[in-house]
Amino acid sequence: MISVEDAKNIILESTNKLKSENVDLIDSLDRISFEDILTNINLPRWDNSSMDGYALILDESNESSVKKLKIIGEVYPGDDFVPKIKKNSAIKIMTGAPIPLEANCVIPKEDITLIKSNNKSLNYISYDKNINIGDNIRKKGSDFNIGEKIISKGEKIRSFDVAKLAANGISNIKVYKKPIISIISTGNELITPGDKLKPFTIYDSNALTIASLVKSVGGIPKIVGIAKDAIRSIESILRESINSDAIICTAGVSVGDRDYIKEVIKEHGKISFWSVNIQPGKPFLYGYVQGRGKNIPFFGLPGNPVSTIVLMIKFVFPSLLNMQGLINYQPNITSAILNDQIKNHSRRNMFARVKVERIEGQLIATPFQNNSSHILSSFDNSNGLANVPENCKILKKGAHVEIEIFDNANLL
Repeated sequence: MISVEDAKNIILESTNKLKSENVDLIDSLDRISFEDILTNINLPRWDNSSMDGYALILDESNESSVKKLKIIGEVYPGDDFVPKIKKNSAIKIMTGAPIPLEANCVIPKEDITLIKSNNKSLNYISYDKNINIGDNIRKKGSDFNIGEKIISKGEKIRSFDVAKLAANGISNIKVYKKPIISIISTGNELITPGDKLKPFTIYDSNALTIASLVKSVGGIPKIVGIAKDAIRSIESILRESINSDAIICTAGVSVGDRDYIKEVIKEHGKISFWSVNIQPGKPFLYGYVQGRGKNIPFFGLPGNPVSTIVLMIKFVFPSLLNMQGLINYQPNITSAILNDQIKNHSRRNMFARVKVERIEGQLIATPFQNNSSHILSSFDNSNGLANVPENCKILKKGAHVEIEIFDNANLL
C-alpha cells in the first residue's frame, strides 16, 4: 500500500502530454496553449484620445496665456486623414481617434465652452481648467509592444486572453488536444440508466459521473459500456477502448472472487501500483494497457460512487490536466476551522466530505457525518475534502484542517 503523494507522483511521471491542434479563437476558451504567443502589433497602434474633446498644443511650462482657441479641424476613429494642428488652435477629437501630430494633450468636451460664430467654419473653444501635457492621451504601445509575450505555453486560455489575442488580429491558435477518455463499468448487477430495473439490479451511476467529471477538466468522455464479471467480457470491452488517451474503469479491482481487473491488466499491460493509503478508495489500481503501439494509462477505481468521485478529484484530474499541457497545476487548497469532529476509523489518510462556508470572515467546515463510501447524498452540501492524516482517530471541533475545495461556486 503506497501513500497518496507517491501514487500521485507515479501517475504524473507516467503521463505524457498530448500533441497539438489548431482551433478557432472562439473555441480556445479553457484550452491550454501549446506555445508562447507574442504580440505582432503595438497596442494601442498609435497615440490616441481617451476622451471626446479637443486636442491642442500646450507649452512646456504647462501654462498657456491663450484660453480661447480656434477650432481648425476634427478627427474621428477610422478617419484616413488626420489634420495638422497649430499653436493657439484646437482640433475636435473623439475617443480612440489618433492624436494629431504635435498635439500633446486633450481637454474633455465637458470642460470647454463652445463659442459659435456666424461663420460656421470659425468656431472657438474656451476653457478655464488647468490641464497638463499628456492629459487624456493613450500612448502607442502602452498596453503591449511588438514581440511581448501575451500567452505562455501551458497556460489556460481565459476570456480575457481571448480579448488580447483578438486585439492582435489572431483568429486561431495552437492548443493541446483534448484527451479522449474511455469509461468502462463492470458488474453483473449494473444496467444503464433508462433501462427497466430487474430484481437485484442497480443503475450504473459511475459511468455518467466520471464522464461529467472528465468534461469538467477539458477531456472528451467516451462511455464504452458495462462489462460482466468475467475475464472475456472485460477483455472484449477493453479492446473497444484502445483508441483513447486513457481508460477509466470502475469496480472489479478489490479482492473478491470475481474481481478480475488486476488479472486482465497484468495480461495486457502492467500494474504500476495497487492499493493506496486513502479513505475512501483504498483498492485503487493504476497502470497501463498496450494498444496499437502505445501504452494507454489505466485507472482502476472501486465501484463505490463516493470512492470514484474522490479518486477522480485527487488523482485523475491532475493526470488529465497534465495531458493537456497545463503547467503549475495546483489544487485549490485552503484551511478551515471544524465546527464538528471528524472520526477516522480507517487509520488511513482520510478525505472527508465537508461544507466550507465563510462566516464572520472565517472559513468554517461542517463535516458530513456519514462517511461511508456508498453515500452519494454526502455531496449534496459538500464542497471540499478535509485531509485527516493517517492514524489520526479524531479531528476535534475547533481544529484547523487542510481542505481541497472542489466546488467554489458558492464560496466567496
